[in-house]
Amino acid sequence: MLGLIIFGWISIFGLGVGQMPDVDFPVLNVSVAWEGAAPEVIETDVVDIIEDSVMGVEGLREVSSTSREGVANITLEFDLDRDID
Repeated sequence: MLGLIIFGWISIFGLGVGQMPDVDFPVLNVSVAWEGAAPEVIETDVVDIIEDSVMGVEGLREVSSTSREGVANITLEFDLDRDID
């Protein structure tokens, strides 16, 4: 009985079990530059069009975007089983 307790105590620290594993989803970043354009113009004329175009892609999990003066960044996050290559 003492042997089971000792080996159990030693092996509990060797377990690599996690309920929430650290997973990196496949991500694609699209960056668009339009020199001198206001963020509102970039959003309506560029970002909205790109977002609407990619919404039909299979395995797409989340779409997020940021617009600043002259620059827009669109991030596409895919499901784990989707090969983005």
